[in-house]
Amino acid sequence: MEFYSGVPTILKEILDKKQKVVLRTNTRTTPLNPPNLDSSLIIAEIKRASPSAGNIGEIANPNALAKAYLQGGAGAISVLCEQDYFKGDLEDLKRVKESNPKACVLRKDFITKIEQIAESYAFGADMVLLIAAVFVGENNPYGGFLQLKKLYLECLEFGLTPLVEVHNAQEVEFITPLNAKLIGINSRNLHTFIIDRIQAYNLLGEIQTKNPQSKVIFESSLNCDFDGFVVGNLGFDGILCGSYLVRNSEPKNALTSLKESLECGKKDSNIFYKNVFRLLDSPLGFVKICGITNTQDALMCAQGLQELDKDSNQAQKIAALGFIIEPKSPRFIEIERIRAIAKELERFPNILKVVVLKDDKNQMQSALKLYQDGIIDALQLHGIKRAGWFGGVELRGAKFAFYEAWNVENAEDLGEFVSPFVLLDSKSILGGGSGQRIGLEVLEQLKSRVQTLCVAGGVGIENLESLKKLGAKMLDINSSIESKVGKKDLAKLQSLIAHLKNFNS
Repeated sequence: MEFYSGVPTILKEILDKKQKVVLRTNTRTTPLNPPNLDSSLIIAEIKRASPSAGNIGEIANPNALAKAYLQGGAGAISVLCEQDYFKGDLEDLKRVKESNPKACVLRKDFITKIEQIAESYAFGADMVLLIAAVFVGENNPYGGFLQLKKLYLECLEFGLTPLVEVHNAQEVEFITPLNAKLIGINSRNLHTFIIDRIQAYNLLGEIQTKNPQSKVIFESSLNCDFDGFVVGNLGFDGILCGSYLVRNSEPKNALTSLKESLECGKKDSNIFYKNVFRLLDSPLGFVKICGITNTQDALMCAQGLQELDKDSNQAQKIAALGFIIEPKSPRFIEIERIRAIAKELERFPNILKVVVLKDDKNQMQSALKLYQDGIIDALQLHGIKRAGWFGGVELRGAKFAFYEAWNVENAEDLGEFVSPFVLLDSKSILGGGSGQRIGLEVLEQLKSRVQTLCVAGGVGIENLESLKKLGAKMLDINSSIESKVGKKDLAKLQSLIAHLKNFNS
């Protein structure tokens, strides 16, 4: 976004006020402690407020919170120093550093002037945040790339570690000549303060291509341990987390658990999220054919889906097949049959395999065994009854790839969801596969809440165009391509694929 044309944005408002702040002096008495970039870097933030969340926490004693973070395994402490919108101060940074001289401390602020680097050093900072969005754009009033480069080099002169923050592909391209050692991807748009996690997740690949030397940190929208698992699974080198930790009554334990989830995600070799997030960001989106009951249909559908060429999207996978293990479903398939079909599907390595289950402990155990054995790529948790829980598992602490499917008739039917995206299915006696559709007006109401619109229930040729116009990024297809319940029809599949290909450009 080119916001220097005079269009007011939150970032512009912050920067306008920041220019009136007088530089301050101090004498540094603490040692420099650069961050350890050879292991996962957890940057825990001291943050009282924000333009989007309002007051987050009073934090009368920043030193005590910093100590809790360090005890929980934080590799660095981020201190928000902006006063008007975040209620921070350089004095907070100074006190935190002097109370924890061996800690690495980041000045998180809206830096535009060379003199602010010396100021950061004087007050005890070891790291400085440099935000690309401040400098990008035509007729930039803050000096554009040349000023960003000067600030970066000035940090190095003082021995400070710059954390260069980006939000979109334009900014990734903009900072590439810096050859930055440490880059942060902020999932929050600083102009609107709207979160877009999937866009942020997908930026990692671009940075790894253009800045292979960089360590990459994920910032903002971390709300539970599971978010740490996803970030680690995608390949991020660390996280910067603020609001979630500040609000937690036990920040030390919360940080320890978040770090464990990040490490667990790194160790999980499953690449479901990496592929699906790319698909969700592509013109066609993520296509899944559900209700597979036999080998013949599985191979036929996999062959048909091959025509949805996604090479241009750099995703190794192109679509998915779904297997339902709910015994009451007319499309139920036994666990051993899934294993046998998965073996046959090895000839189609670009097809993801998803097991679909209801809220049942036995089904959850069976599905997790398939996941742990590498038979399937993810779990579709269908029919959430209690937000944050499924099959006896607390989803906020989950350490496996999944997404939630909620049955909705009205917008109010969707509760709080944990997964990075949520599949919206129609309500019916079957709970899915009925061919019933969600009203377009209901989907329209839910768009801003789910951000990535994923739709099941009566998806077929007749409503493909209307769903795509509405912005649907995942289409879960089942009964519309069957000759009878549980049996896919070749002619209907071929017709569907032909229509889908029109959107893949």
